[in-house]
Amino acid sequence: MAEMESLLARQPTEAVRPVRRDYTKLRKKFSQLFNAQQRYVNKWKQLRDYQLPFIGQFDGEEDQSEPYNGKILNPVAWESCQIFASGVMSGLTPPSRKWFKLTMENIDVAANSQVAELLDEREEILYAVLAKSNFYSVVHQVYMELTMGQAPMGIFADSESGVRFTSYPIGTYAISTNSKEIVNIFGRKYKMTVDQIVEQFGYENCPDNIKNIYDNGNSLQQSFIVNWFVEPNKDRKDKLGRRNMPYSSIYWVEGSNSDEVLYHGGFEEWPIPIARHTSMDLNGYGKGAAWFAQPDSQMLQKLEFDYLTAVELGVKPPMQAPSDVISTVNLYPGGITEIEGQHKVEPMFAVQSNLQDIQNKIAVTEDSIKRAYSADLFLMLDQIDKGQMTAREVMERTQEKLQQLGPVVERLLSEFLNPIIERVYSVLDRAGVFPPVDDEELLDQLNGQEVKIEYISPLAQAQKMSSLVNIEQYFAFIMSLAQANPNIVNKFNFEEAANTYGVNLGVPAKIIRSDDEYQEILAQQAQAQAEQEQQMQLMQAAQLAPQMASAAKQATDAANDGNPALQQWLGMDGI
Repeated sequence: MAEMESLLARQPTEAVRPVRRDYTKLRKKFSQLFNAQQRYVNKWKQLRDYQLPFIGQFDGEEDQSEPYNGKILNPVAWESCQIFASGVMSGLTPPSRKWFKLTMENIDVAANSQVAELLDEREEILYAVLAKSNFYSVVHQVYMELTMGQAPMGIFADSESGVRFTSYPIGTYAISTNSKEIVNIFGRKYKMTVDQIVEQFGYENCPDNIKNIYDNGNSLQQSFIVNWFVEPNKDRKDKLGRRNMPYSSIYWVEGSNSDEVLYHGGFEEWPIPIARHTSMDLNGYGKGAAWFAQPDSQMLQKLEFDYLTAVELGVKPPMQAPSDVISTVNLYPGGITEIEGQHKVEPMFAVQSNLQDIQNKIAVTEDSIKRAYSADLFLMLDQIDKGQMTAREVMERTQEKLQQLGPVVERLLSEFLNPIIERVYSVLDRAGVFPPVDDEELLDQLNGQEVKIEYISPLAQAQKMSSLVNIEQYFAFIMSLAQANPNIVNKFNFEEAANTYGVNLGVPAKIIRSDDEYQEILAQQAQAQAEQEQQMQLMQAAQLAPQMASAAKQATDAANDGNPALQQWLGMDGI
């Protein structure tokens, strides 16, 4: 199923043209989607021109080798963008360590050691597939574009690596949401040569004009705009087939007839998770760090221009000289200009710029831009991954900033990373990559249960540290009270505290014993202690037996010798 989805959804090569239908309504909806996107385009271009010269692809910009940095004199925003992307990468999805774990929504089922081991095994397969694929390189590009407000990533089945990922530059796509503010409509425009169109979609599925160009041998010289539209499949019927999947996927050549499509298929899950920084309405588009830093970035470029102008005026001030010698004036350092008479060559006015004030203002503005990108926080988070600082230290030093970043992290986890893992898991499951479960009892336990994703990345841990600190503070308080009242220790649930602490730290399930195993160990220890005490009592009795026998013999001998008191005590007085 995974390989079929890859061929049909990502590189469809159908050999038989499907029955024609009219796609006029769908194309109209596609046009409306891009019309709504246009009001953002000018703003995105401004953000690129003043901050992010290597991000975005807009209409009429054919040469992508040209960086749009003509207005950028100080690149601190671009540097901060790279720090942001690297920080989110190492903080949420680090390639060098585990950043998520699988468990069950049902706590009782999750406590089963067999279930935990099964999920650990599938978790390892997920990590292996992500590492083998291009996930980490693509997700880094997504985080770079996230500073614009949002960034999509396509997930497709692949016969070689299992899954394949694709990023889409801002300006080439349009999105929309449902009433719950969940992005569920995606449109994309991109240019392809005739040769690429025929290779991907098949000669039989191409419009007649594409076929004619291909037949004439000009397939590499001419290109066309291909439109791609993904939305919930409202025409879905209770039948098998690619047109009856939960999400429809339709490709066509822009300008072709309304009944001509290159491919009509679908997806079982939403295939294009959207990473959004901050969303404020139902249109689907977000606002990111570049939006917040734009006023400072524009001012910064002006300050840099003024600073360079002031420096240049000080080094090469405007000069005044007699008209008859102006052409012979030597303005190079150490140069000599010979002038007859009383004529002078001198600056037109004295330049008295305070460069230090401008430099101070530039530094303040740079810091403001870095804060907008959370560059200082991410540099500190990077020290967790390198082992130079613990999550607790980062939390204590940057608790306020982590709280500000908290909503962004939660949005990325729920809207972006959750759909990615769910989509990859489903693709691998349909492809039969996971080993089968042979235990019938285990299958019954898993039947109808939901798998839960927990995040254990450095940034997620730093977010969770606040709850762990609360546990530690409460324990310290209980222990201080116990000095006056030892019974108060019973108020602290040690077992539950150990479970919660271990889960929040992302400790592997194999290391944390289940509650049943723990109680069984306690029972075994109690039984062993009782047996040990019984053995000690028997040993003491055995050691005292000779002494007691000797004492009894001595007492009997003394009574036999005529001691009246002993005879009475031993009951021998009547003998």
